Amino acid sequence: MLKVVIGWSDEPDTGEATKFALDMAVASLDGQSAQAAMVYAGVDFDLDIVAKEIKARFPDLLVVGCTTDGEIAGGEGFLEDSLVITLFASDSIQFTVGIGRNAISDPLTAAKDAVAMAHAGSEIAPSLCISLLEGLGTNIHHLVEGIRSAVGADVPVVGGAAGDQLRFEGTRQMCGGVVTSDAVVVLMLHGPLVVSTGVSTGYTPLGQSHPVTKADGPVVHQIDDRPAADLYADYLQQPSIFYPLAVQDETRQSLVLSSPLNFDADTGAIHMVNPVAQDSMVQLATASREEIVDAARNSVGQAFAGFGEGKVDAALLFSCAGRRATLGTRTGEEYAAIKNVIGENVPTAGFYCYGEIAPDFNGGQPLTHTNAFVAVLLGTP
Repeated sequence: MLKVVIGWSDEPDTGEATKFALDMAVASLDGQSAQAAMVYAGVDFDLDIVAKEIKARFPDLLVVGCTTDGEIAGGEGFLEDSLVITLFASDSIQFTVGIGRNAISDPLTAAKDAVAMAHAGSEIAPSLCISLLEGLGTNIHHLVEGIRSAVGADVPVVGGAAGDQLRFEGTRQMCGGVVTSDAVVVLMLHGPLVVSTGVSTGYTPLGQSHPVTKADGPVVHQIDDRPAADLYADYLQQPSIFYPLAVQDETRQSLVLSSPLNFDADTGAIHMVNPVAQDSMVQLATASREEIVDAARNSVGQAFAGFGEGKVDAALLFSCAGRRATLGTRTGEEYAAIKNVIGENVPTAGFYCYGEIAPDFNGGQPLTHTNAFVAVLLGTP
């Protein structure tokens, strides 16, 4: 048995919001005892207070969480400046948590430390690793590589990088009573578990491919031996953060996207969310708002198609902050589009992140995504 319940609040006072969200979640537990919790919080909430309130009420509860660019809670859909608490209870699944520090300077070690701490809490092999990462200044490719190496090839890894409502000032992560930045936190589920994932972006490449002729990590200096921003000027007349670069990668089924954060007016360099390797081939990518919304529906449809005939006990959603920025006032349509697919009775929680994690397909290796909608369905055999 796996029981997942959701509580949320947009009360501005952190303590009151935590109490309200916990009350709502506990009311749906039907007498079950929660063993683990996941917290998604608007950046203005004080996660130290959240941690203390949860600890005071549930001293033994395992807790992970992070700040977000927006939240999703079944029953309400898209939320802003809210606190969403997901509680997990099971008589067949064990839960463990872990944290690794220095994600920016030493991502591989941070990822492996988090997984090692979680591994130490159970002698049963993990069935799923949910990862919440530092979202600024990190190379999340290296973080996911470290997690993948530590958990093993057969364990699905899903999750997202913490956000701060596009302020780019700082994100936070929490593990138990520890609230920090520059960290990797993981919640691992051990035991009989059915997991199915779906990934979709809605974006399509625009125009011909172009070689990246000079790049340094997330900064693309030149494309076609010209200032990188000129590529945007050729197609759009002026740079735009709403058109990510599509980076060709024949080893993947999904489109690899990297969104521009800003453009250097003096040099024409583009500062990207994720690193773009020199000598890679890129195109601009485009999507209408309708295509972005359709991608959410497609992602959930993929996950359901791979789930089988069992009962879906929960849906976890990870959507990109770039999608939210593009959709603007229509962001709520993402959840509305998937509501009929998921159904009214499946507990659903998610957040808008600075990078998403999921396999390209069920059984595939975990990969990083941007501008993607990731759906994760959970159940027990």
